[in-house]
Amino acid sequence: MSPSEEQTLIEYTVRLKQQYERLNEIVDTVGREPGGGVETIGEQMKEIKQTEDVLRPLRQRYQEQHEHASGQIKNLTDETIDVVKSLMPKLAGLEKASVDSLRRLFPKIQGSVRAVQMQNAYRGNNHS
Repeated sequence: MSPSEEQTLIEYTVRLKQQYERLNEIVDTVGREPGGGVETIGEQMKEIKQTEDVLRPLRQRYQEQHEHASGQIKNLTDETIDVVKSLMPKLAGLEKASVDSLRRLFPKIQGSVRAVQMQNAYRGNNHS
């Protein structure tokens, strides 16, 4: 791997770490202000996936040519892993809160749908 390819690997690893840190901030905000942010989380996850797609072949080439990661790459990778580890329980908590919220809302929505169906049926019978 050439020095420029290694630098590209470092740059994309830094970018990935920053994207995960941004996702962490978004998740914290959503946790404090429920009711929004799903779209923002989705957008950030899309960016992370794009960066991961670029990084994957770079990492593979690097691993094929180096027995051990350089100090800078190892540190960046470890820091990124730490951010992801801290993020996982937060995402799990958001998911649980969403499921709980859906469980509470579903009967209300179901009742509203039945009421509309009954109104429509009543109107249909009235116009006969």
